[in-house]
Amino acid sequence: MKLDHFTNLLNLGYQLLCREMRERYAGTLLGGCWLLLNPLFMLLVYSFIFGEVLQLRFGSTVTANSHFAFYLFAGLLVFNGLSEVMTRSTLVLQDKRDMLLNTPLSPWLLPILPVMVSVLLEWLALSVLLLSMLAWGEFKLVSLLGYLPYFLVRLMLSLALAFVIAPAAVFFRDLRLLMPAVLTVLLFISPILYPPEVIPERFWALYHWNLLSHLVAGYREVLLEGVFDVSRLWGLLSISSLALWFALWAFKHLMPRARYVL
Repeated sequence: MKLDHFTNLLNLGYQLLCREMRERYAGTLLGGCWLLLNPLFMLLVYSFIFGEVLQLRFGSTVTANSHFAFYLFAGLLVFNGLSEVMTRSTLVLQDKRDMLLNTPLSPWLLPILPVMVSVLLEWLALSVLLLSMLAWGEFKLVSLLGYLPYFLVRLMLSLALAFVIAPAAVFFRDLRLLMPAVLTVLLFISPILYPPEVIPERFWALYHWNLLSHLVAGYREVLLEGVFDVSRLWGLLSISSLALWFALWAFKHLMPRARYVL
């Protein structure tokens, strides 16, 4: 019986994901191709500005023969995934209001929806990165194996953010308008578009306490160098586990009031 219930939940989640993707690209000429075109376009822009115009190069954290685009791509894998979750979570309960209030749909499924979309986007972008590295002769199988634990951390953080932001956005509608500014600040205070070596020493404390910085560094270490830092991973797993526990607790207590406000 429990297995049937779990299967039904998976099927419902898959249907919601398909519906979300159809609605997002409905009426567009290129349809689902935008899933790859958007990150590829931004990658080209960032590569030109930061790699050619500003002449930023790698330090000791990335092998010298790695292409600068790979360095950016690895960092953007994390940021774009979290950005998708943080942006879409502000609207997911409002957009699905009729479904939430008029059907027996479990509210716990809705915050998971933007997380599932972010996973799809990340895996498509990761495929591009790995194929590019293979073409340049820099692909290592250990890189893909080392990526999975860090992806688990990213997934847990994404779920934590979704379960907190979704109900919070019902009470604070300004959160939807504030989120782009928050993400812009997060992008530039984290070493995503630049190597951490260029950060002035007086700001290193900000880097060390920035969870996104360590997650980005982990992605880059395993994907570009095949290096696996166990201490970094355990620290990230511990923090993300606590964050997810708190988020689930908060969602459980906020959701009944959020239903009433909706």
